Amino acid sequence: MAYFSSIALRFLADLAAHNDRDWFTANRKTYERELRDPFKVFVSDLIAACAEREPAFAELEPKHCTFRINRDTRFSKDKRPYKTHVSAGIAPGGKKSGDPGLYVHFDAEKLMIGGGAYWVEKDDLYVLREHIAAQPAHFHSLLEAPDFKSKYGALLGERNVRIPKEFQAAAEQCPYILNKQFYYMAELPVKQVTSEKLLDTVMAHFDAASEVRRFLRAGLQAG
Repeated sequence: MAYFSSIALRFLADLAAHNDRDWFTANRKTYERELRDPFKVFVSDLIAACAEREPAFAELEPKHCTFRINRDTRFSKDKRPYKTHVSAGIAPGGKKSGDPGLYVHFDAEKLMIGGGAYWVEKDDLYVLREHIAAQPAHFHSLLEAPDFKSKYGALLGERNVRIPKEFQAAAEQCPYILNKQFYYMAELPVKQVTSEKLLDTVMAHFDAASEVRRFLRAGLQAG
């Protein structure tokens, strides 16, 4: 049975059109029944599937991974109170751990699946670059692996124009060493959200990134 129905997607579309507290309060029961509660079950099943592959995921609970639908508007000019998507960051240590785990996100128009190292502190970035510089051809080969490339295309992230000279030779072999972020993301049709194969689809993407994830994790843990 599918986790989500078309009502969940309609709710997100309507929320995008009526993003205010009065509308949300009037439709809260629909949100809880069609999105919040099914998403908790879905994330729980994703955690279990990840833990079958990597035991470090086993201690997680959905509350450690699920992002709130409420927006933090304190320092933003955009005062809309709600996100128009639901999302989870499933990683050892939870969504804020910095571990390159699994990210899942969907709104009324698309499903996003990805992972990698999005927030990398300055000292960790140096160590991760050392890790890549020690084996640039290997890292490049992981990114060119057919399953990873077919699902994600390429590694994403902002880049530095200049890097320390000790990394410049390696960057000629593997330009990704210029990155400040090392993440990957696939965009799929929204019809996947209501499919009975949603869990299988997400885990196929998780598996496709397994070697890249392990490489990034090893580099981050070296610091």
